[in-house]
Amino acid sequence: MSKRGKFFVVEARRLIPLIVLLVLLVGLTVYDNFFRVEPTIGSSESEMDGIAFTTMDWGNLISPTSFTLVADYDEWLRVSQEMGMALPDYPFNAAEEIAVFAVNSEIKGMDVGPGFGEMEIKVLVEPMDNYYHVITVDRVSVDFEDAVWKFVDAEGRVLSRVVPFWQANSEEDDEEEEEVMMK
Repeated sequence: MSKRGKFFVVEARRLIPLIVLLVLLVGLTVYDNFFRVEPTIGSSESEMDGIAFTTMDWGNLISPTSFTLVADYDEWLRVSQEMGMALPDYPFNAAEEIAVFAVNSEIKGMDVGPGFGEMEIKVLVEPMDNYYHVITVDRVSVDFEDAVWKFVDAEGRVLSRVVPFWQANSEEDDEEEEEVMMK
């Protein structure tokens, strides 16, 4: 009786295309990681000579136009969940920054100036359908007592005026304190 062994034959010409594809895949991955066109998180930008801000997220969203100011982490999570946004894993620091959520608009710039008897933070936005833009801005540069946020388009039309909730709450507390003092 004779014993026969089994042979497994691999032809080099069949492996060459697989090796070439593997090399191309590795090369593309290395190129992608070293030469990113746009950072994934936190690019500081502002076209106006005003306040610098950082884009945290942007994308497509079908929702009514709105502008929301966020000053604490719980509110950051609540607003993003209500709008159905999967925000990047960004460590929002409420002690040092304020977030602005713009739905159906892209934020182009911010500036601070006096308004009618109050401090005014003017936010230049470009209306865009089914789009959202989330930015953060240094709290020190925009945290003025009685400041009003005015969202305007390129033609200067006011799209929205927002009094931050933390100012509205402090005004209510002041009124309550005044009423208590009067009694």
